Amino acid sequence: MRKVLKWIGIVVGGLIVVIVVAVLGLSIAGNAKLHKTREVPSDTVAIPTDEASLARGKQIVTGVCSGCHGPDLAGIPMIDDPSIGTIYAANLTVLSQTWSDADYVRAIRHAVAPDGRQLPIMPAEAWIHLSAEDLGSIIAYLKTLPPTGAESPEPMLTLMGRVLLATGQFGQIFPAEYIDHSTPFPDMPPIGANVAYGEYIAEFCKACHGENLNGMQPQGDPTSPPAPNLSPGGELVGWTEDGFLQTFRTGVTPAGRELNNEYMPWKEFGSFSDDELRGVWMYLQTLPALPSGNDQPS
Repeated sequence: MRKVLKWIGIVVGGLIVVIVVAVLGLSIAGNAKLHKTREVPSDTVAIPTDEASLARGKQIVTGVCSGCHGPDLAGIPMIDDPSIGTIYAANLTVLSQTWSDADYVRAIRHAVAPDGRQLPIMPAEAWIHLSAEDLGSIIAYLKTLPPTGAESPEPMLTLMGRVLLATGQFGQIFPAEYIDHSTPFPDMPPIGANVAYGEYIAEFCKACHGENLNGMQPQGDPTSPPAPNLSPGGELVGWTEDGFLQTFRTGVTPAGRELNNEYMPWKEFGSFSDDELRGVWMYLQTLPALPSGNDQPS
């Protein structure tokens, strides 16, 4: 009997050692991934100074950036869980104190920090499709912001968070790993109610709604609800153009569902004009009717 218990103890002890070694190995791998660096092309962008360009930059920053970086652009937590760790969106108001124009281009277009680290949850898969003119306008506007608060904390993951990162549970949290960094700047489409411009703006929707805009689990935060299907195979099939516009003006869908601005920043996206939103609507109508992703309701 004692021999049996002894062997059971040896086996259990061995398993514990194997588990501990595996967890430590995954933790090291996750930490390495969190601090991985990457070389990317050096893109040159002209930074304008005229009022029209600054206004355009402000419009895009308000409509797209403030959803993650906060209404004052001083940075907010994207992940804040004691068991996992914290990842903050950057405080955009203090960057001009230390960043060069090239640093802004690298971070926005390639999701790579000035020191070469890959930036988590920075949707460069959308920003890399931004025109050089618009990117220049955004940088010009960001450089005019008065500093508010301190720099956002560096990403910090717990043991569990590092293990989850190593095993891919955060999804494609580092866009720099999978985007095509050689993508050329696109031509700037005419601003307004046209399909080309709608497609251009809808690139920003793909970070949450998926490459085909038929909905997905947003990257980086497994606790957030799946983004809905924007193709004609989803809820929008019963909407009208006016209903689409009113959703961004009121935060209430034609079906009466209130949008949660934390997950769908309708207030910020509503900074685009009616004609610009009509362009997005026109583009969405050209998509094939796709089933909703992630087992979410249509």
